[in-house]
Amino acid sequence: MKKLEKKITNGDKYQNEQYRTKLQKSNESSLALIKAGMDIVVAVGLLQLAPKKVNPRVTGAFGFASSLISCYQLLPSRPKSKTP
Repeated sequence: MKKLEKKITNGDKYQNEQYRTKLQKSNESSLALIKAGMDIVVAVGLLQLAPKKVNPRVTGAFGFASSLISCYQLLPSRPKSKTP
């Protein structure tokens, strides 16, 4: 990403298709990593490996947030805007 940013110094980097695809992949992988972390907390809560710290309320909250992320990931992508 840094090499690509340096390469596109003369114009708007958000207009570059290659930069946008790399940024989108980076965002998708970051979101997947966050979801995986939440799923680990839910698993710890359900297995009661840390009953004092991860109580049922925390397990439910993280499970709900993880479900919202999963629903967001299933949404279809936006159609590309056609500029004249």
